[in-house]
Amino acid sequence: MQHKPTIGLLTPFLGGNYLGDIINAIQKAVQSSGARLIAIRTAGKQFNCPIAMDHVDGWIILNNAVENTYIKQLKVQWSKPIVTIAKELAHLEVDGHMVICDNESGIIDAVLHLHEHGHKEIGFVGHLGLDDMNQRLQGYLKALNIIGLPYRPELVIDPQDYSVLGGRNAAQQLVDQHFPFRAAVVCTDMTALGMTERLMELGYRIPEDIALIGFDNTDTARMSNPSISSIDQNIPMAGTLAVQLLLEQIEGSEVSSYSHVVPCTLVKRESCGCASHQTTHSLNEQILEDYKSDKHNMTQLSVHYEFNKFILNYKIEQISKFSWVLAPYFHWASLGLWNDKMMPSANVTISEWYHFQREANLNRPSGAKESHDINMMRFPPYEMADGQPNEDSEMTYLIPYRTVQDNWSVLAFGTSMANTMTRINDYMSIIHYLDLIANTLDRQALVEELRERGMQYQQIAEQLEIVSRTSNDGIWELNLASGDVMWNQSFYDLLQRTAADRFEGLIHTDDLAAYHSILRAHLDKQAAFIMEARLRMQSGQYVWTMISGEAVHDESGQPIRMVGSVRDISERKEAEEKMRYLAYHDALTGLTNRRRFYEEIAAAAACYEQSFAVIVIDLDHFKKINDSFGHQMGDRLLQLVADGLKGLLRKNGHIARFGGDEFVILYHFQVISEVETFASSISEHLLTLLFDEGINLTITMSAGISIFPQDGADPDTLIKKADIAMYKVKQNGKNQFEIFSPQMIEQTMWRINTENELKQAIVKKQFALHYQPQIDLETGELFGVEALLRWYSPTHGVVSPLTFIPLAEETGLIISIGEWVITEACRQSVEWRDSGHKPIMVSVNISGRQLKQPGFLEMVKQIISKTRMDASCLCFEITESTVIDDLDATIDLFKQLAAIGIQMSMDDFGTGYSSLSMLKKLPLNMLKIDKSFISEITSEHQDIDIVKAIIFISNSLKLKIIAEGVEQQEQQELLKELGCHCVQGYYISKPLAAEQLEGLILTFARQS
Repeated sequence: MQHKPTIGLLTPFLGGNYLGDIINAIQKAVQSSGARLIAIRTAGKQFNCPIAMDHVDGWIILNNAVENTYIKQLKVQWSKPIVTIAKELAHLEVDGHMVICDNESGIIDAVLHLHEHGHKEIGFVGHLGLDDMNQRLQGYLKALNIIGLPYRPELVIDPQDYSVLGGRNAAQQLVDQHFPFRAAVVCTDMTALGMTERLMELGYRIPEDIALIGFDNTDTARMSNPSISSIDQNIPMAGTLAVQLLLEQIEGSEVSSYSHVVPCTLVKRESCGCASHQTTHSLNEQILEDYKSDKHNMTQLSVHYEFNKFILNYKIEQISKFSWVLAPYFHWASLGLWNDKMMPSANVTISEWYHFQREANLNRPSGAKESHDINMMRFPPYEMADGQPNEDSEMTYLIPYRTVQDNWSVLAFGTSMANTMTRINDYMSIIHYLDLIANTLDRQALVEELRERGMQYQQIAEQLEIVSRTSNDGIWELNLASGDVMWNQSFYDLLQRTAADRFEGLIHTDDLAAYHSILRAHLDKQAAFIMEARLRMQSGQYVWTMISGEAVHDESGQPIRMVGSVRDISERKEAEEKMRYLAYHDALTGLTNRRRFYEEIAAAAACYEQSFAVIVIDLDHFKKINDSFGHQMGDRLLQLVADGLKGLLRKNGHIARFGGDEFVILYHFQVISEVETFASSISEHLLTLLFDEGINLTITMSAGISIFPQDGADPDTLIKKADIAMYKVKQNGKNQFEIFSPQMIEQTMWRINTENELKQAIVKKQFALHYQPQIDLETGELFGVEALLRWYSPTHGVVSPLTFIPLAEETGLIISIGEWVITEACRQSVEWRDSGHKPIMVSVNISGRQLKQPGFLEMVKQIISKTRMDASCLCFEITESTVIDDLDATIDLFKQLAAIGIQMSMDDFGTGYSSLSMLKKLPLNMLKIDKSFISEITSEHQDIDIVKAIIFISNSLKLKIIAEGVEQQEQQELLKELGCHCVQGYYISKPLAAEQLEGLILTFARQS
């Protein structure tokens, strides 16, 4: 069988003056084309479900049958051709076609015609919620411009409705405004009819007191008394054109034009003053007489009456019960229901499919279930009859209706086109029956929903009663009219009160304005009613609470009472206050932190009433105290320092702890000397600190000072420059203060640049080792060499170790540099040995930071293995200050180094702690006497005595003695006389490059 195209029709209603006429026109056009038609009534709720989508090849949409979003879905999601009638598509950006009557021209003709009757004040009445109504308004405005009449806002009345009721409302407005116009074009015939009725009730005459022209040219307009002049939209042409355009798209033909305009015709009757009352009255009498003589019509009225009486007292459960009234019009009917009311899906349950001619329920063939599910896109289930739509389904009416939970269910009625056209005059009767059935189903669903909700409300009320008794929250209810208040027991317990009171009498005065504002916003704008407020207890104290509630409204939407809860949030508020405190304060000392201090500086700078200083303080050797006495003692020291600083500062500034042992002070002053005096007083105070534990410590500080506004106007700049000054103090030996100067920036930049260059020095091979010989005084032979680092910088030339070694120590670069030095010294020693020279001791200076490096021992082992160095020819020189930092760990490490054969030497002995017990514990092989004792040894008896003592101690501990800094023959001879084992210094040789030293080695070899 050849496939017949199926046209879907979306219409607000299936009947009525305008819609009924255009649907009839569409039906005739569909029949003549041999297509099928599925007409869906969409009114009642927002239509948004794809019912019958699989059956329909294209859609005709009448007026505002569906929302704009659904129209877009039809085209984008389901790719269906679209033709609209009286619906604008341009602003939707949807590819479709629209059929519209020539609204503008029709209205222009009407206005010009009223003007020809002599009217100078012509108004416009119409509901502007529809696209075609706005087009008619544009035509009205153009007509006024054509005939030169002025436009005034009062000439336009929008009754917000296009029915008879809207017309009655418009008439009342017209009278109340004392007739701003005496003639009008009215956008629909029904609105014009409503205006006529109301005006005549008030004693006004049509057209003598006001002339009217309607729009649509309906039978009602023609038969009314007086008859309504109207604009004929040529509905048959519009319906035929819409069907033709859609079929062309379905068949794949190109449709050139997007908008298709149907011409309108002005039909002149009595309401504008053109037709005589006698002529119209005689015509109406003749029509009425013809109607009375038509026995069929009278029989039909009787059927209507019986059907109405029957359905009002009947609960619809089976469509088959309506066979007696529906069989003449339809072949079959089907009812689809949501298969799950609480969780609707895309499926509906076919509860009934009744064929009136066969008198059989096709949903229940032999052996089948009483009902089955089907996707709504395939509804109606034509396949249940003969496998596909046949002539029984050429014309299908679908009436979706509301069920519980705001879901869709749907009624379907099918018949042949021949039956439809045969009974075209009974069309309104058919629609009447369908609407009554749908409305009854809708009513039944509403009653069922109300019953279910009533049960739910009863359960909720019972649950709320239990919650009210058992909840820790206070429950309250406020009568907005009387002001009466009710509380549950928890609310009484919370405030420890015996009588309920309104919030106005309980809320803290600081919170009252916010309460009134939030309450008014909730009642007027439905904003959320929730706030935090302090409520007064019976004792007069206040408790922090969270108050929330919601208004209950009456049928007219007016708020009548408030219901809500109150929760005690005191603990949360205390926690928030603690968090707020911690956000701005240091937990250990109670001082403000960096964040708060920045705000203080910004505020002081903004006032600019007085200069102030920013002082950054860092405690000297704080890490040693922590490591030696434990973090508990370190914390106690920080607390004592904080208390002392607060006592010194009093009300003259602000103090903060930034972390660790860093304190920062904002100090107001009149003259700069006040800042220097204050900084000195801090140093003096630190020296007087006493610990309860009986520990006596000497506490010093390094402080840097910046001045507002000369050094900066913002916190970051002032603190940065104070930091720079403080680091300058650190470099110069600590235990003092410095005021920032611009030269410090240059020094800092030098340090930064030097540090960056230092990082590249190893990679770019800018380092070299020089070696200073050490001579055995007894034999005169070469005992060993000390490896001394040199940096050949392309920017700075030869850089002294005294300059870059401290920087390398501070930045941590000494780790990688030190590894290179050990490796290079071992490599060079092995190279001399492999060249046939006698093995000599190579000494390498090791810093404290290297010793603390994780994996230092393993790194040394790998270097020795990689370079094939004889560990007994390698000596590590360390200073006393390096050892004292962590004596136990140093002893353990020295023992492990000694275990692999490395010699250990104490460098610069006598300048530091010089602890004999420390010397005894350390696995040392040598002691080096510092050159400060050697330089005056020949002239200062005190230095001779010190050197004698060191030599004596060394001999007692069986340590080899090396004196460094020997520059004169007398010094060397005296040292030999005192029993010193070895010497080094410029008297023997300056530090030499490896190539130069090789020649010296040969010289010593020849001498020996």
